[in-house]
Amino acid sequence: MKKAKDWNSEVYYAINFYEKVLSIIGVWPLNAGEFKSIVRCFLAVLIQISTIISLSLEAYRQCLGTEDMMEAFLMDLSSVVSLSKLLVVRLTWRHTYALVTSLIDDWSISRDTQQREIMMKYTNVGRMVSLTILYLGYASGVSFLFMALPFDSLIPWLNISKVNDNDTALSTYFLATYCVFGTLPTIAHSCILLLQVAQIFVNATSHCGNDGFFFGLTMHLCGQFEVLEMDFANIEVEKRACKQRLRMLIGRHCRLIRLADSLEYAFNMAIFAQLLMSVLLLCLEGMQLIISLKINDNIAAIKHVVLILTMLVQLYLYCYAGDQLESITGRLAYNAYSSPWYNFDVKVMKDLPMVMLRGELAHQITAGKFLPMNLFSFKEILKATGSYLSVLRVMIDV
Repeated sequence: MKKAKDWNSEVYYAINFYEKVLSIIGVWPLNAGEFKSIVRCFLAVLIQISTIISLSLEAYRQCLGTEDMMEAFLMDLSSVVSLSKLLVVRLTWRHTYALVTSLIDDWSISRDTQQREIMMKYTNVGRMVSLTILYLGYASGVSFLFMALPFDSLIPWLNISKVNDNDTALSTYFLATYCVFGTLPTIAHSCILLLQVAQIFVNATSHCGNDGFFFGLTMHLCGQFEVLEMDFANIEVEKRACKQRLRMLIGRHCRLIRLADSLEYAFNMAIFAQLLMSVLLLCLEGMQLIISLKINDNIAAIKHVVLILTMLVQLYLYCYAGDQLESITGRLAYNAYSSPWYNFDVKVMKDLPMVMLRGELAHQITAGKFLPMNLFSFKEILKATGSYLSVLRVMIDV
């Protein structure tokens, strides 16, 4: 495999972003065996574990009431899912390694202009969406930092509500850990704040970096299936060239099927964890948003809106990517049929039904091997969540 310095401009454009983000937390598959990568992953895991422990203790103690407990629980759940993504992607690095090396090889092969345009189209979509979800994740993290700033004295119209009258006597933290740490000396308090900045950063990077990585790999795989469909539709009629071309395309199809299986194996448990968290957080954050609007706590409402948008984008990302892959892989039989098969040699013509039979089997990305991730699933989740929030809003108003 070529090293980074030997990549051409297309390869560099396609994967440089993912390499930079995932290398921070030590899960970039091409560096998985390096000591530096192992240490970074170990530190990221420790930081996530420290987040889970501190927030779990906060939720258990409940010394500042229900709102503080709920905030600690939400971030705790997010940290658990972030840790699961980190571990799953790290433990399945051989599958993501195969996907990344295939991406590099695909861009290194000489192709015609139309095929490269198709590949670049999917690469641009993958990059744009990955950058968007990463920025949304960091915006969500920054909202936690803003909550610790004294906006009530700077901007009066924000009307920030206090948990109780003793809030001013407590040290300020970026995460809901007031019961765990309480009031500390200045140096210790500064160290805790720095740790929490690292916790928020690692959480956002693990969530959104892995989500973007999955989306980018899926989009590239979709591009390769579309190129394969084009090749099937343009098979030469001449007997010898036709047999060789068909043999090569069948081999390419088998390789893409194996890569799609690797994508499913590498991410299905991470998607399952994300799905469970997204559904639960959509309900809980929606409830918190309704309560915040009712008591005119505008800063908290803004934070809940950002988190809800992030959850929806993350969930839609997986559903859209799975739907695209399912749609494109299911079209292969039609494109094989669109070839001039009626002019082929009889022996070649007999091979096409097997190709078409396999091409009708769409490949699905699933959550934990049981729920297909597509736009229909996304619609059903939104319907169920919307129904829950509508009932909850009526109950709160009553």
